[in-house]
Amino acid sequence: MKRTSKIVLVTGAAYGIGQAITEYLSQKGDFVIATDYDAEGLVKYNSSEKTHAIEMDVTNQDSIQKAVSEVEKLVGGIDCIVNNAGLFIGGPLVEVDFKDFQKLFDVNVLGYLRVTQAFYQLLKTNKGRVVNMSSEVGRIAFPFNGPYSMSKYAIEAFSDSLRREFQFLDMKVVIIQPGAIRTSLPEVTVKNYQKYMENSDFKEEISRVWKVLETERYADPIFVAKKVYKAVHKKKPKLRYKVKNNKQRGFLEYLPVSWTDFLIKNFI
Repeated sequence: MKRTSKIVLVTGAAYGIGQAITEYLSQKGDFVIATDYDAEGLVKYNSSEKTHAIEMDVTNQDSIQKAVSEVEKLVGGIDCIVNNAGLFIGGPLVEVDFKDFQKLFDVNVLGYLRVTQAFYQLLKTNKGRVVNMSSEVGRIAFPFNGPYSMSKYAIEAFSDSLRREFQFLDMKVVIIQPGAIRTSLPEVTVKNYQKYMENSDFKEEISRVWKVLETERYADPIFVAKKVYKAVHKKKPKLRYKVKNNKQRGFLEYLPVSWTDFLIKNFI
């Protein structure tokens, strides 16, 4: 008899979207291995038989390898990796500290790669799949969102290449593209932009972006969790799932680039 429940490893599971994914999948009957570098944030999962918490830092190879050993002893193989751990850094590309770029890519891009490589053999055992958290800004880049958008464009390329390789193994790769989701990210975004409000060459333009952030409507993370569940369970999942994407921003994707640039410059 075919097993309907899945063994799913989720990174960045302590809070936000990762927490919503972990809780929703476990409620639906999956066994979720919840990982995060924040051990305190994982404590809430200790009381559930459907979750197993592991402290894991996606930027630390030793930490990841310890997690691999623990998972191997616990379940042997896994059905899905949900690469969700991430952070936001924004600002004018010529003014953002280079160390911030390195930190961002270490988590948002290389973190996905480290985890996927490390857990690959356990994933292959079950002919599992990878679900990568991208973003609507992984399709269109906006001013002062460049660092984050660059990292998500990289995840789009990583996912496409990995999917085209995994098809030879009868394994799947799915991309999730959330829009504005209600997590701690909006607060982090506002704080991130504050330091550019006084001394930046773009302070006037950033103040206009600030107003956009204040009027943004944020969706519940459960909408992302439900799409992830589909990505994990459907026999033939979509290659990409959009979740609560902004229709106005999405419209810009279909215009000539020069028109999009004009609209962003004059109406942001």
